[in-house]
Amino acid sequence: MQENFVLTTAVAFCVFKSLDTTKQVFERIREAKPPKLYIVADAARGHVPGEKEKVDAVRSYIEEHIDWDCEVHKNYAQDNMGCGRRISSGLSWVFEQEEQAIILEDDCVPDPTFFRYCQEMLEYYKDDERIMMISGNNPYASCYHGDEDYLFSKVPFIWGWASWRRAWKLYDYDLKTLPENRKSSVFKRVLPTKAYWVYMAEYESLYRHEFDTWDYQLMYAGILHDKLNIAPRESHVFNIGFSEEATHTFRAPKWMKQEVRPVRFPIRHREKVQWDEAFDRGYFKAANRHGLIVKIKSMLGLDVNKSVFEKLKSR
Repeated sequence: MQENFVLTTAVAFCVFKSLDTTKQVFERIREAKPPKLYIVADAARGHVPGEKEKVDAVRSYIEEHIDWDCEVHKNYAQDNMGCGRRISSGLSWVFEQEEQAIILEDDCVPDPTFFRYCQEMLEYYKDDERIMMISGNNPYASCYHGDEDYLFSKVPFIWGWASWRRAWKLYDYDLKTLPENRKSSVFKRVLPTKAYWVYMAEYESLYRHEFDTWDYQLMYAGILHDKLNIAPRESHVFNIGFSEEATHTFRAPKWMKQEVRPVRFPIRHREKVQWDEAFDRGYFKAANRHGLIVKIKSMLGLDVNKSVFEKLKSR
């Protein structure tokens, strides 16, 4: 039951040009009535006809439909920054002002209970520096066989999540520490062989700025600093952004399931903070099927830097 719930945590809303999906996510934010709303918006690409009008429409819609008592902060890019640089810099801006925040992108529709879930979990784990972030989504729920309300993973699921300033300080968009950590055993301890070769290839690509994304860097920071991410047993956020116009999520992989359920309160907290390694092994097996191919290409000196991103486009 949520009758007496009051959201006191700031919400960061990352948007671009998709008015239809933005409306659906914003309606849930509007129902939750956060006291502070941070709007992070990228600018249109000059070479894409009609994109500026779409970007302007998204910004205008949000501004015109904030009809509750709310402190609004806007971070609007003047020139297109790309998804990776825009979201990462926008979140850095948010955490410069907030100790903790709930983050939603413009294609992630939360169940109404998501906001209370995030707020309670942020409060419960705020002083536990072993925890990096709280996710509201778990598209790999079938890999978890426990009966707890949530689990501890090395994987940060970012379709609706929340975190603290203390955790975001570990984030490095440019992966400046990769050269000194290329052979660090910490990654091999966490990542199975196939996954290790896939992720290291992607980290190399990101280090050279050959791809535009920001979430791989979040996982890198968590593994490097031995952190855990919390994921729910059942998803509380639905990603509606799978389309040919999307930046990365062109279509949902066949093995991914999106079944959204409301949070059950009170949340049953775990007795121990302990990595649910079996869940991650199942996740890595499902999500990194081509790791050995990447390893062979790497050993032969071939280009492995388009492995994951190009596969997403081809699905």
